[in-house]
Amino acid sequence: WPSVADIRDETAPNWAHTVKDIRPIGDLITVTVAITIDGVTREGIGTGSARTEMGIKKAEHDALKRAAVKFGIARELYKRELEAFDRVETQAISESTAPPANPVASSLGELITAKQLGMIRAIARESGLDAETECMKQFRCSVAELSRRAASKLIDRLKTEGTAALPMRNVE
Repeated sequence: WPSVADIRDETAPNWAHTVKDIRPIGDLITVTVAITIDGVTREGIGTGSARTEMGIKKAEHDALKRAAVKFGIARELYKRELEAFDRVETQAISESTAPPANPVASSLGELITAKQLGMIRAIARESGLDAETECMKQFRCSVAELSRRAASKLIDRLKTEGTAALPMRNVE
C-alpha cells in the first residue's frame, strides 16, 4: 500500500489509519480499514486470498484504497487499475471468441455431446445451412469429431450465420 500512503501524504499529511477488522471467509480474507483525516473517518473493505501473505496485503491495500477514494483522493490508482483490467478483459474476450487450437476431441470425455449435436443439426436445418459444410469451413473436421468446446463455438457461429441467412418478413 505504499502508493496509497504516498498519495495521502501529499494530499493530507495529517492522516491516520487503523485496521478495524480482519475476517477469514473460506479461502478469502476481508480487511476493514478506517482512515481519519482532520477528525473525519471513512472506512473501506478489501479482499484477498487467505492462503498467502500477498493476499492479506492485497486485502489491506484494497481497503486503504477504498477508504481513500471516499475522501476523493487516490482515484488515479483506480483509473490505472481499470485500464489494466480493460486490457486483460479485451484479451480474454478475443481468446474466448477465437476458435479452439485443436477442435477435434482428444478423448471420449471431450467429445461433442448428444445435446450439442442435436442443437447443431436443428439450428443448421432451421437456418438453411449444412452443418457439415459449416464445420469443415471453420474447423476442417466433421461435426462428429468435434470437442465440446469446438461444438459450442460452432453452435454460436450457426446462430449468427442463421440469423443473417433468414429473410426479413414484411409486416404490414
